[in-house]
Amino acid sequence: MAPILRTEHLTHIYGKGTPFETAALNDIDYTVEKGELIGIIGHTGSGKSTFIQHLNGILKPTSGKVLLDGEDINASAESLKRARSRVGLVFQYPEYQLFEETVEKDISFGPGNMGLSEEEIKERVLEAADFVEIGESLLSKSPFELSGGQKRRAAIAGVIAMRPEVLVLDEPTAGLDPAGRKRLIGNILRYHEETGAAVIMISHSMDEIAESVRRVTALKNGSIVMDGTPREVFSQAEKLKKLGLSVPQVTKIAIYLREMGLPADTSVYTMSQAADAIASLKGGGSGA
Repeated sequence: MAPILRTEHLTHIYGKGTPFETAALNDIDYTVEKGELIGIIGHTGSGKSTFIQHLNGILKPTSGKVLLDGEDINASAESLKRARSRVGLVFQYPEYQLFEETVEKDISFGPGNMGLSEEEIKERVLEAADFVEIGESLLSKSPFELSGGQKRRAAIAGVIAMRPEVLVLDEPTAGLDPAGRKRLIGNILRYHEETGAAVIMISHSMDEIAESVRRVTALKNGSIVMDGTPREVFSQAEKLKKLGLSVPQVTKIAIYLREMGLPADTSVYTMSQAADAIASLKGGGSGA
């Protein structure tokens, strides 16, 4: 199966030709398969946000290409328009982009720009509001009357209403409390499961990434330095440490227990895996 998204030799240089020239992305070849669930990690300045902003043409490459189903998204204005309706990008703190009189109008802004009928727009607004748990009673309210978490979900609904085949989110849970983070991640995963859309999510929380995605990509200095399953990536604690990153808390505990001489599985990265590992140790001990 051909990937839905592919970058070829993607390079981006800020301030090219000036004394402030900085290479943000370096010759990145990357593929995203249909329906993938990807987490992107890296310390501040690693190129994560620059990378994802190329995926629907917010930024244009200095060199290289971004291909959507084999088509260069920057080949023409029409190609770019098609890409932006199929690849939805949610910026960090998207609630700051809310601007309409009502929540409903804000969510309908993207679909409205796609030239859809009023009936189709209404259907998409209700569908997107349902995905993020924004009740119909809130649709007539000003977005500025909503709580912080509701604003975040409403802003994401505005992107979901375009029914993107690839949903890209930059730190979607930043600034939310634990309950708000859990609820929002649940909303995103529900969209992924029910639509089959690919989801790409940047996060500084290794626990959030470990619990949510099936593939982890790490960037450093504008290059991909790690790419694999969560188990493959988070089992390399020393390498992550050198990248200025960490591992999930449960992995840290397993590493500590192993250092204390206990037979802990240091490849665990979720609480459910840790519980299974502990249960197996208990079972082994009772049968000895």
